[in-house]
Amino acid sequence: MLSDFINVDIDLALYYLVDFIIAVALLSAMRMLAGLVSNVSATAEIAQNDNKAFGISLAGAMLAVSIMLMGVVSGNAGYSLANEAFTVILFGVIGIVLMWITRIVFDRVSFPHLSIHQQIMNGNMAASIIDACNMIATAIIIKGAMTWVDGGLKVSIMAVIVSFIASQVIMSLATLYRVRIFEKRHQGSKLHTAIEENNIALALRFSAYRLGVAIAVSAAFTAVEYTPDAFMTVFMLWFAVALALFVLLTLVAIVIRHGVLRGVNVGEEVGQQGNIAVGAIEGSIYIVVGLLLSGLIGA
Repeated sequence: MLSDFINVDIDLALYYLVDFIIAVALLSAMRMLAGLVSNVSATAEIAQNDNKAFGISLAGAMLAVSIMLMGVVSGNAGYSLANEAFTVILFGVIGIVLMWITRIVFDRVSFPHLSIHQQIMNGNMAASIIDACNMIATAIIIKGAMTWVDGGLKVSIMAVIVSFIASQVIMSLATLYRVRIFEKRHQGSKLHTAIEENNIALALRFSAYRLGVAIAVSAAFTAVEYTPDAFMTVFMLWFAVALALFVLLTLVAIVIRHGVLRGVNVGEEVGQQGNIAVGAIEGSIYIVVGLLLSGLIGA
């Protein structure tokens, strides 16, 4: 029979429909939420002010929510439609709240001297790229956590929140590393100042690095077997693996960069000249290494 070749449970079609409707509703609400968070009219910023930076930030938020929702709807179906709807809405809201928190963490911890939000409202494209990719990176990790956990509702929520906090520590370390590297290459210059000056090449490289780290950190969920009965042990092991993958990604990317961009003064081209081509190439290396690590671990 044809159904033998289709890897979809037809009996769960109604559950799939409920998940899809909730996902669409959450995505549709992102425009209104973006306006509320920014305390502006999203319509005015997009259509009247032609604020490209605001549009990129909103697009990044929508992509981030859709990635996060992949983790929400990919689990086992609930024991009833009402339970399924409640679970998807609950984890969907938790995911959106966590992404909102990561924006605050990024502003207050990673770049205390820079208001990404204000820069976006000023039309700063570099800031909007960093903001969008920051949310996408967070969504990748949350999606991995939601797919990883298994067990009761309270334990699952705790696991997602704890893994989110741990991942933010690693992402903050990644940002600190890039800040130190920039200051070493450009004596007397600050990374946040270059972002304020709308250095898009720098934003592409910086954002791609964080995306690569997020992909590698998310791969750690595959490497560690989740066991609800050994909650703390499992998370300590996951955190250790995630840290190791973060360091490995950074080292491997350095080796590949020296091969791909041989003879190119990366610091001058990206940091001083704003060479988007070099920034994009170097940034792609981080994502490539993250994907390779994820593929190897998931194989």
